[in-house]
This record gives sequence, C-alpha cells and structure tokens, in this order.
Amino acid sequence: EPWTEGVLEKLADACRGGAEGAEEEGAAAAAGAEGGAAGTTDAAATAGSTESGADSGENASGEEASPRPPAAGLPAPDTKPAAARPVPAAVPAAGAPPSKSATPLYVLYGSATGNAEHIAKDLCATYEGYLKNPSFLGYFPGVVCCELNQWKKKCSDAWTEQPERGAKHGVIVVCSTTGNANAPENADRFVRWMKRKTTEPTVPFRHCAYAVLGLGDSNYDVFCATGKSIDKRLSGLGGTRAVKAACADEATGLEETVEPWVGSVIGKLIDACKGKPAEDVSMRAVETGLSKASTARLAPKKLKEASSSIAEEKKMEADEAPAPQSYVQHPSAASGVATVRALLSLPADAPLPVVRIMPKLMTSRSSCQLIADEAHRPRGDSIADNATVSSASSGYLYTAAKPYESQILGARYLTDTDRGCAGEAAALLGRDSSESDDDKLVQAMEHIETRFPLSPTSGSANSTDEEKAQCDRNGKRVVEMTLSLPDDFTLEYEPGDSVGLIVPNAPESVRFVLAMLERNQGISPLQKVSVDAAHPITVREAVQTTVDLSSPLNRKRLHLLSEEALDPEEKAALRLLGAGNAEGGSDLLCRYIVDQRRTIVDVLKEFPSCQAITLEGLLSVLPAIPPRYYSVCSSPLQDGQRGGGDSSGFSLKVAFSVVDYLAPLVPGDPNSGRRIGGLATRRLECICSAFLSGDHRATPSKLHTVQIFPKPTHEFRLPSDTSTPLVLVGPGTGIAPFIGFLSHRQAQAASLESAEAAEMTSEGTWRGGYDLDPNELKLSRGDARGLNLAADYASRHQEMGEIDLFFGCRHENHDYLYREDLEAFRDRGILTNLYTAFSRDGANGKKTYVQTLMREKAKCSRRLAEMIVEKRASVYVCGDGNAMGKDVQEATADVLAAYFSEEGTAANLEDAQARAVAHVNQMKTAGRFVLDIWS
Repeated sequence: EPWTEGVLEKLADACRGGAEGAEEEGAAAAAGAEGGAAGTTDAAATAGSTESGADSGENASGEEASPRPPAAGLPAPDTKPAAARPVPAAVPAAGAPPSKSATPLYVLYGSATGNAEHIAKDLCATYEGYLKNPSFLGYFPGVVCCELNQWKKKCSDAWTEQPERGAKHGVIVVCSTTGNANAPENADRFVRWMKRKTTEPTVPFRHCAYAVLGLGDSNYDVFCATGKSIDKRLSGLGGTRAVKAACADEATGLEETVEPWVGSVIGKLIDACKGKPAEDVSMRAVETGLSKASTARLAPKKLKEASSSIAEEKKMEADEAPAPQSYVQHPSAASGVATVRALLSLPADAPLPVVRIMPKLMTSRSSCQLIADEAHRPRGDSIADNATVSSASSGYLYTAAKPYESQILGARYLTDTDRGCAGEAAALLGRDSSESDDDKLVQAMEHIETRFPLSPTSGSANSTDEEKAQCDRNGKRVVEMTLSLPDDFTLEYEPGDSVGLIVPNAPESVRFVLAMLERNQGISPLQKVSVDAAHPITVREAVQTTVDLSSPLNRKRLHLLSEEALDPEEKAALRLLGAGNAEGGSDLLCRYIVDQRRTIVDVLKEFPSCQAITLEGLLSVLPAIPPRYYSVCSSPLQDGQRGGGDSSGFSLKVAFSVVDYLAPLVPGDPNSGRRIGGLATRRLECICSAFLSGDHRATPSKLHTVQIFPKPTHEFRLPSDTSTPLVLVGPGTGIAPFIGFLSHRQAQAASLESAEAAEMTSEGTWRGGYDLDPNELKLSRGDARGLNLAADYASRHQEMGEIDLFFGCRHENHDYLYREDLEAFRDRGILTNLYTAFSRDGANGKKTYVQTLMREKAKCSRRLAEMIVEKRASVYVCGDGNAMGKDVQEATADVLAAYFSEEGTAANLEDAQARAVAHVNQMKTAGRFVLDIWS
C-alpha cells in the first residue's frame, strides 16, 4: 500500500517533461487510484502524511529532510518541489486533440426541491477548488454553473463554435423530474426548445460531449422521465454521449447512484471531449497530474481563525487518517457515541470500527463574511434569493425565490377533531404580553401536542382499546386552509395545480443554533453576514430562513460534520454513521438517523464537540429549506372564497395532513420514540388555530401570513371536453385536487346553463319570467381570465360527462374527508357514483382499500371497465405513493382483463391480461391515465 500510494508521484517527477506527459501521468493516477478527484477518499486524503520524508520533502518530525546522495553514475536529483519546476509547453501532434479545453466545463441543472441544484453546485465547487492549485493540470480552464433555462444566455454561443482539432465542449446536466413526468420550472423552457422540430436541423450540440444525471422517484409511474428525455434528445441534436445516463431514485436513496457518478463523470467526459471512445471505465481522478496527497490538499477550505498554525494543520491531517484502535479507546461522554455503540451491540469500552472509505461527494464551502456595518438594507435582498430551488427564470411572477405573501383567510378541520384545543392555542397566540411571536408560537404548538396525546398516559399495558383508538385519531388531523391571492390576477392557477409554501425553521431549532454560535463563536444573532458576496442579512435571518434544520442528515452531511468534531470518538462515530455499505454504515444510518428523523440540531446535541462548528461550516453543511407543495382543492371559476365574509378578493384552498407521529422505540437509544412533527404542517395548524376553533373574527397579524408561489402542472388537468367521463381515485388527502375538479365541473355546468338561458331569452323561446337572477348569468373570475362564453354557447348541447370517484380512509366517522361536499356533488348530479373504502372499519379486522373495491365489488368492477373501454373515460389517481399508485394500476388492469374475458374478445386469460396491460399503457401514452403521487 505505501509503495502504491507513492510510486505514481515519484514516477511522475522522474518523467515530467511537458504538459502532455503530465496528462499521461494523470491518466495513470486515475487508473491506479480507487477514488475520483471529484470525491477524495480518506486514503487519498492521508497519502501525504504516510509517505516518507524523502518523498515529501519533510521527515517524520516535520523538519526539512536533506536530499539523499545520488546513486553512482546518476545525476543529482532535482530537489525543487514539482510545482516549482518549469514545465515546458507541450507540442501536440498534428491532428491530435488539444491538451486543454479552450472553453469551461458547463454544468446545468433543473431542480424542483433543490437536490439537483445542490449536486450540480457541489460538483462545480469541487472542480473549482482543484483549479486553484497551480499544479493541477485540469482539462477545463473553468466552470459555468447555471439553470437549464439559462442555457441561451450563458452557454449556447460557445456551443455553436467548433473547438480546434476535433475537440468537444464539455456539458453536464443534472435534472430532476416533477409531478407526472414534468420538467422543473427552471428547466421547462430548455426542454421545450429541445423538442421543437425547428431545433433539430440546427444540430446545436454537434460540438458538445455530454453526460446526464436524472433524479426521480420510482413511486411515480414514469421514472426519471426528464433526465432520460434530455439524454436522448441531446444525442439526437448531435451531442456525443460520454457516459450512459444515470438515474438516481429518491425512494431508495439518491446517494447510491449519485456518488459513483460524481466520482467518475468528469474523467469520462474529458475522454469524450478529446475524441476517445466512450467506455465504462472505473472511477478515476479528474484528468490531473496530482498525487493523492496533493489532491487531498485541494479541497476548498473554510475560513479559520487567524491562529491557525502548522501544528493545527498536522492535527487536521491526522484526523483524516484511518484511525488506529488506540485512537478511540477512551469512551466519550456524548450520548450519540453511546447510542451508536448500543446499536452495534458493542461494550461501553470497546473501540468503534475504523472507517477507511468515506463518501466521495464533496460540498460547496460557502465564503462567509461577517459584516460590521449595521446599515439597513431593503427587505428582500438576502441570500435566500441565491439559495432557493427555483428562480424567476420560470416565467411566473411569483416563484420560490420571490414568493407572494398571502394572508390566511380561513381554515377548518376536515377530520372529526376536537376544536376546543384550537381555541386554547389561539388564545395563547393572541394574548397581550411582552413575549415574542416565536415564544407564543412554541407555547401554542406545545399545548396542541399536550391536548392530542399519541400514546395512552396510563401506558400501553393498562390502556383500553378506546384510549388507543383515540390516540390513533389524535395523530390523524387534516386541515383545509384558505389563502388570499393578489387582486391583479398575477397569481393564477387551474384545478390540478399545486402551490408551494416557504416556511422558516422551527423557533426551537433556530434558538438552539443561535445560542450555540453566540456561545462558541461570539456571533450575535443581530450581526450582519454576507454569504457568497450576497447582500448582508442578520445571522438570525440566515439561520431561520436559508438552511434546513429540520430534515434528517444524509451520509455526506454526517461525513462533513465529522470534520468539525473535536472529540476523537465523536468523530469516529459520525464517520461510521456516514459510511457506505462496505463499512456496514447504511443500516446504522437507517436506525439512528432515518427511522428517528434526527436533524442537524439533534446530532449537534448528541455530539457536543461538533458545536464548535463555525457559521460558515454550518451554512456549507446544510442545504436550503425546500418548499412544501400542496394540491389546490378549489376552482378559479368559483367566487366568494374570501374569508371573513368578504367576497371582494380572490383566494384558493389547500388541504394538508398534519404530520404528527411517534418514532419507533429502539433498545439502547434513549432518545428514540420521540414525537415527530412536520416543520410546515405543525406551524400551519397552530397559526390557523383561531379559524379552526370556529372563530372567523381572528385579527390578521404577521403570524397569519404565509409565503406562496404557484406550481403548475401540465398533465394533471381536466379534459377540455366537458363531456369526457372521469374516474377519480383519491384516498386520503389525495381527494384534495378532485374537490377542485368537481367544483370546476360544477361551475362549468352552471355556465352552460346560464348561456342556454341567455340564448333562449334572445330567441324569444323563454317560457319563464324575464327577470333573471344576476347569479345565473354572471362573469366569473375564470371568464375574466379567458374562459370564453362563446365557446360555451357553441357547446351548449354538449352533455356533462359522468364522474365516478373512489375514496378511501381509515375510519368513516373520523377521516372521511369532504364527506358533506362529496355527497352534495352527488346529489346535484355532478358526481355520478361515489365509492368509499374504510380500511379500519372492516369486520374481523379485514382491511378494505380502493383497489379492493375495484377488484372485488362486481357491480363496481363492471362499471369501471365500461367507463374505460366503452365510454373512453379518463382516469386520475392521486395520493400517497406508498405502493398505492401501482396497486391501483394493477387493479385497473385486472378489471379490464376480466371484462375482456367476459366479452369474449380475448383468446384466454393470459391474452386478456396482456390486452388489459397494453390498454392501460395506451391510456398513459394518450394522457387518459394520469397519476399525481407523492412519497
């Protein structure tokens, strides 16, 4: 191992005679190294400290080593450092590709929740860190990182120019898929441009080599659709594929795919840019003439105190080295270390396993500067503008970067939940005291938790069935909330759309982090800070609104946090938690972090030596707070949705299930079994408490506002032909968008009736009175936005299509959401059939779900098949992606197979099943079988 780690650098020093030779050295280093430069392993990070003094220029004590005498007959070796020796310019052979690209590496991303953006920026930051080292012989001279929608402004001019001697421009695309195979808002224009017929003849990527990483969720019917589409289309537009597109699955963990891809993609892309044939090479360094030791020194470093010394640097290098057993012999007092030991079934004094391989994905270390000037700045100029997951490039006035401040106009429980608790919480929020709004909010949320216990107070052994059932109901609370919209029509929506909510971190978490920074770093919450040269904001704002303190930590962030640990055992335990499958860390990560939903605040409390982390370190370890998306459950054709009895404004409604549950109890983990609350839903329920209590006279305050922006959909839309029959499947809160669908159909039906009445009056065929009710012939908001009444006149003889709806929940008497609304739609003829399944109310404990109704209820099955096959109904499925979407598709195929067998249109059962599956797939292709699934 020592010989392998040192031989390449020695051989390179001996062979160094030009840039071309250095490149070949870099390729050799890549082939011999087990870690890519895009993500340096621990072994690479410590190579410099394990090599001999003769190799590194220092002896073991850190003193400069004297050169060894040359062997007989050989000239004296050059004792200058490799970086200081003159490197003659390479003279490429005629027709050979250049040794260095004339254009930068282009990294473009399309991101909806921030994952793709973070991966792209991490990759760029890593490469930029290498470029800062003078001995780095990188192929690309720089990096351009931007949203896909900015390709025309930042990339396209360079891409059209042909590089010299047959080289290619390097392009990397990281893109997620949202909704049902939709492109993110900041990538949609690029995707549309690629698909245009007029784009193909220009062959815009003929001078580019590219690599694509797609992010998706296998709970959706179409997995990684946008990434796959971009990869295929880039090839069709003349691009050279450097490596097969990678697809990372959020349902099983992005890191399993992302880390190997990041570790190898730049090396493969460089080969493609030089004209080398694409091949599935092993993970390698990024075209560099660096040794492992120098690679480790290139990682971007965070700001340090002025007292940094050589001794401190040596300590940091030692921390990176694989620890000997004696390194972790003394038990730590940290509760996190004790819990890790217990989960591994290790004695209290046993050493922790040594981790030699760490995640290769590096992070973008932000440049953080505290500002002494307390001058006031205009509100809105904050790093949130640069740390968001969307941008104004989407074409919408309000985005995640620039949301609309909406007023909460009303709220109600859709579940059979005690409203008295909401009244008490509202009283705590509204009391006149010197306490801050955050303090009141914390007390109100704690009161709600006290009033809605999730476990029997007498203990499970002595509790009655009714007590257990009540605790189960306490954890299932669903709220409908009404939000104001701007009166100038600058925020519009359609049924099927979602709305994104921007929420701050929990006050308790913010308070802990601010106190930690003030105690250990001397940073005041009111002090101004500039991150990445952005406009200064207060430290409180930075902690409260720009970094995610509520999500569980992943492997990469645990590894980064381990670098901040001052206690050796805490460092070892965090590294173990961040280790991969090879080190046995994944199962430990699941049990300690994922199952218990441990956040950065939890880990900092349980590993206290990490609390010395700097503000810059904290900002670089954590991602931005992702928006929360909720389906709209209203129609823009409805008027009078303004709360408080005021119908002069515009509004929309959303429904959400309050996330509130107990984590599993784990022996040996004293902090397991905690109550887990959703960051957004817990806060929203609390600030809606006045409305939830039935008091609609709540005085508006800052607490009653939320920041929102629209998230339109392209597929989950009602058919433009109102005569198209619909089959709606929406268990749980999946019913929400269908309430919007039904409300929209009801408004459309009323509009058609009004149009017919107007025409009959004008033709003199009206047999009623001539005094029409103004409400029968009114211009709704939808009409003003473009709903053409003339089109209604033209289709007045068109019948409204039949609608069948499947709804499922646990208990009919508790969480039958929108029961009165659904029954009213049925009574008015808007809803033809309403099928319900209550999974916990079945006799003998038998559970019935919506897919059970489809398969087992003969009348329902026959009706469903006839709707789909004979009446060409469109099917919409919405709800939790925990296998529900796939089960509904399988149930639909089973129903169709039975129908084909009964009708005699299939040769046998096998043929009937094949025809049924093909029919469902054809419906998907035609946009007649649409899913909106979340996980």
